[in-house]
Amino acid sequence: MDKNEVKKILEAFIFSSSEPLNFSYLDKIVRNYCKFDTKSILKDLVEDYSNKGFNLICVKNKWFFRTSPLLNSFLSIENHKKRKLSQSTMETLAIIAYHQPTTRAEIEKIRGKPVFRGTLDVLLDLKWIKPQGRKETPGRPVLWVTDFEFLKHFGLKSINDLPRVQELESLGLES
Repeated sequence: MDKNEVKKILEAFIFSSSEPLNFSYLDKIVRNYCKFDTKSILKDLVEDYSNKGFNLICVKNKWFFRTSPLLNSFLSIENHKKRKLSQSTMETLAIIAYHQPTTRAEIEKIRGKPVFRGTLDVLLDLKWIKPQGRKETPGRPVLWVTDFEFLKHFGLKSINDLPRVQELESLGLES
C-alpha cells in the first residue's frame, strides 16, 4: 500500500467520524496497513487542506475537519442561533480560562461580584466549561476548567495558545 492510499484511508476515517479522533486511534489504523509515519501523513493532509474549503485541525491531540475560517463571511446557517453573552458571562469564562482549575468563590473574588448559577449554566450548555473534581478545602467546592469545545470555538490548539496577560496589557485590553 502506498502513502497516498493510507492518506485516503485516514482522510475517510476523520471525515466520517462524528467526533474528533485521537492520534493514538489514527496511529493504530495506519499501523494496521503499513509502516508509514502517522505524524507525517497527518502533516501532509494538513498541507493538502490548507487552501481548501475545509481544514484538518488538531486540538488536544484530536483530529477533525473544520470549515476554513477564510469562508466564515460567506457562510450562514439558518437554524444556527447566535447568542450574545453577557459581560459577566465573558468575564467568568476568561477567569476560568486563565485561572483553571478554579472555584466559584475564587471567580467571585477575582471579579469582585457574585457569579450567578445561570452564568455557569450558559457556559456549561455551550460546553465551554466543565467541572473537574472538587477542591480539597472545607465544603469541597467544584473546580471549573475549560472544555474541548472552548478550544474549538476560539480556534485554540491548547489552553497555552491564549494570549498572555502581558500581551493583553500591551494592547490595553486588561486592567
